[in-house]
Amino acid sequence: MSSVIKHASPFLFGPVQQVALNPILTGTLLWALTKGPPAIRERLLHRFASLIDDRRIPGLIKTLKWLFALGLIARVNRVLNTAALNAWRLKSEKGRWDWKKEVAVVTGGCSGIGEAVVKGLMKKGVKVAVIDIQPLPDSLKNFADIKFYQCDITSALAVQEAADWIRSDIGAPSILVNNAGIASAHTILDTSDEWLHKIFDVNLLSNFTTVKAFLPDMIAKNKGHIVTVASTASFVTAAGLVDYCSTKAGVFAFHEGLNQELKHRYSAPAVLTTSVHPIWVRTPLIKYWEKLLEKTKSEVLTPQTVGDAIVNQIFSCQGGQLIIPGNRNKISGLRGWTNWLQELFRDGTSKAVDENRVK
Repeated sequence: MSSVIKHASPFLFGPVQQVALNPILTGTLLWALTKGPPAIRERLLHRFASLIDDRRIPGLIKTLKWLFALGLIARVNRVLNTAALNAWRLKSEKGRWDWKKEVAVVTGGCSGIGEAVVKGLMKKGVKVAVIDIQPLPDSLKNFADIKFYQCDITSALAVQEAADWIRSDIGAPSILVNNAGIASAHTILDTSDEWLHKIFDVNLLSNFTTVKAFLPDMIAKNKGHIVTVASTASFVTAAGLVDYCSTKAGVFAFHEGLNQELKHRYSAPAVLTTSVHPIWVRTPLIKYWEKLLEKTKSEVLTPQTVGDAIVNQIFSCQGGQLIIPGNRNKISGLRGWTNWLQELFRDGTSKAVDENRVK
């Protein structure tokens, strides 16, 4: 979200780490140098003769052992993460899903990420109910599997009425993508009460409303998938973005709590949940920070990139946590850093946002 992330990325998220901690690569090299046929060992050492002499080989082998062990631990950790986010299941639920019989609800589905999700689901034969306060765009009109329900998601009554119509028209939804969101740039003191209530209503409280409307059917069948579109702002708060970051931190807490309640209160562990945390996405929401993004040459995702990731996750029939792009996944551990590192990171982000925002 700032030049700080950009400059830190090669060290925190770069490809060097991914290669060095690949246990297949390091394990193969380790085997070749210690157990492999002499001809393979000699050929390998000959390729790197200019970099490694015989005195350094024991040190190289020791380094490879450490890298192999760390890489193996990382792989096991990923497997455990996937299992933990799927009620400790190692296998997906694909056998229970028939896409031509599934119904999905996408909030904010008329543009941006939501529109990309709607199109992706429709291509697989999923019937999609689009909930949005905006009118349906031409790109989504005249498709038999897309139904539009103009609805203000900040109104619990309006959402419940839309839910009743959806169940009547196309059936009980098994997929809910809470995508709708808004943003603006201002300090805490400059935030009007009207805007404050609106951003919390749209970005956070609507998740409670839609889940209350659609989750009971999923619990009854112990089958479903609820996708919460959050942000990397769930993990980092910056000056001038406090209201937005607060809603995204809140919606991530909502997602985690939902996951827990499905397992421990509703005995519906097969209802899947996924949280989505993209960096900057090229939608109308980023217009306030265009100068920052241009100046820092920050990576900006397309709505299609994020939409595709969400659709692929749904079709995998597994819950999860998507940080997009994937090489930014270590940002989720920011709050585990020492306080002085956290503050330095936030300071850099806040200064960049404040100095370069569109006024």
